[in-house]
Amino acid sequence: MHFTEQLAGRPMDDHSLSTALAELVAAGAGRAKLSQIAAAVRFGARVAGQPDPVGPSCDLVLRAHRRATPPAHQAAPVDWEQADAAAGQAATTGDAIGLRNAAIIAVMSDALLRVSEVASIQAGDIERRSDGAAALTVFRSKTDQNGEGASLYLGAPTVRRIDDWLQAARAEGADITSGPLFRRILRGQHVSKEALSPRSIREIVRRTAAAVGIEGASGHSLRIGSAMSLVRAGASLVETQQAGRWASPLMPALYARNETAARGAIARLRYSAV
Repeated sequence: MHFTEQLAGRPMDDHSLSTALAELVAAGAGRAKLSQIAAAVRFGARVAGQPDPVGPSCDLVLRAHRRATPPAHQAAPVDWEQADAAAGQAATTGDAIGLRNAAIIAVMSDALLRVSEVASIQAGDIERRSDGAAALTVFRSKTDQNGEGASLYLGAPTVRRIDDWLQAARAEGADITSGPLFRRILRGQHVSKEALSPRSIREIVRRTAAAVGIEGASGHSLRIGSAMSLVRAGASLVETQQAGRWASPLMPALYARNETAARGAIARLRYSAV
């Protein structure tokens, strides 16, 4: 397919080109092809007397593709529907452990969180909204080393999961109004003041996913699955990149390559009327 078809009517600028390049990566394009395309676009712009449209966003995708190697055994994704099922199953125990785990799954799915980010959430990082939803502030992450922070959306059902966990903790004598939100639970349902470790959160995700038939899940599974769900629901790669706070659209393109292919030119133009 010609690259102008990949652009699908989008403007020939840095933002649109970087998204189109990421879509080509998702379709299996190699580094050489991407470099050839970038060179051809630059040449065409120069001949036409126009500014070079290959800018920082394109360069970021090209550099990331040189470094990125999709894992041979990628963690099993946990999409939105599966995350809801996993959280619901965990909550059926009705105890503090199950309700805490359900809240962890829901928060990770909504906010596309890394396990280190979940472990760092403080009770005061959640700002509730009048409609039942909330904003979660993540102050430091892998792509935000300066600690500028990001405000992430938590839906009302996820906030209810958090409230169920806080109520269960309160019943066990722990009123979590400050300090770590997700805590260790010791023998006898005693809620510790210590935050869960990233390692413990990975294990919670693995066991909770396995309980609803998803084998091979890891701490990254909810992040991957939410990226897939976003693209499947119609989000662009750039929107998905922003939701997951990736440095470029390359990683969401790799994770959601099947969903991206289903929205590509062949699917739209050849089979949309079938």
